[in-house]
Amino acid sequence: MKRRILSFTMFFIVLLFSISPVCAFADEINNPVPLSITSGLNENEEGQEATFDDSRMVYGETVPFADITVTICRRDGEGIMLEDYRNDFEVGSLGIFSMTLPLKLGTNYIEIMVSGDDYDEAVYIYELKRKPQAVKDELKSMIALPGLLPKFK
Repeated sequence: MKRRILSFTMFFIVLLFSISPVCAFADEINNPVPLSITSGLNENEEGQEATFDDSRMVYGETVPFADITVTICRRDGEGIMLEDYRNDFEVGSLGIFSMTLPLKLGTNYIEIMVSGDDYDEAVYIYELKRKPQAVKDELKSMIALPGLLPKFK
């Protein structure tokens, strides 16, 4: 009888250990807040998007009355992320929003965090590289004609 109770107890303990890891990882994001950027940022861009402007207008749509937190960071010389800009706002009843993002020279890492009622919080990340105005002026002065090769000195 003792052997049967011992085997039943061991079986129960093994069963408990085999089920417990599943319960620990059961909290997943099943219903993220949808975010659609209609203008200003490209999410399907291969590589980094580039601009010469010191700010960027971004328009988008999400669920009505969602809370949005926008953070813009850049890396310093040692690779440490520095926060340059942060803004929190609530979307109106139509779910349409617009914002102006200030950009520093170099790569700007833009993180948009959206949370809303009946949805799980979602984070969307974009990269936007701001180039110096001198590069734009140089490109304007260049002439490219078919068949004309650059002269090397």
